[in-house]
Amino acid sequence: MLYLETLKRQHEEIAEILSDIKFYISDKDIAKEALEISSKISNLAGKLKVHLSTEDQYMYPQLLKSSNSEVRTTAQAYIDEMGTISTEFMAYKDRFNTRTKITNDIDLFVSESQRIFALLEQRIAKENSNLYQQI
Repeated sequence: MLYLETLKRQHEEIAEILSDIKFYISDKDIAKEALEISSKISNLAGKLKVHLSTEDQYMYPQLLKSSNSEVRTTAQAYIDEMGTISTEFMAYKDRFNTRTKITNDIDLFVSESQRIFALLEQRIAKENSNLYQQI
């Protein structure tokens, strides 16, 4: 299905942005790169918004109409879980979407980035290995 390929491509794009930000964080000169990092965070937010919209418009309606109750239950669980992750990511984005916000508390930025990125990476892996197999 065409939208499934789109979702997988979006996962790759999201993973690439996460990798870019993680590289800047590991560089340890976060203050110097804070403007670029904040731009990447905004880009990531946009990619996630488009990805979630694609899932909501094409994938979940199909899965929720499945004749298989296990597929419907799984889809609903993924919807619920992503709502929580999405809320946490949006709070992260709002907290660190400018150079100043990042440099005001670099330690918090690093720890929150690691936490949020782990959530996103785990979710992407779970969708790729589990959810997308049911389509």
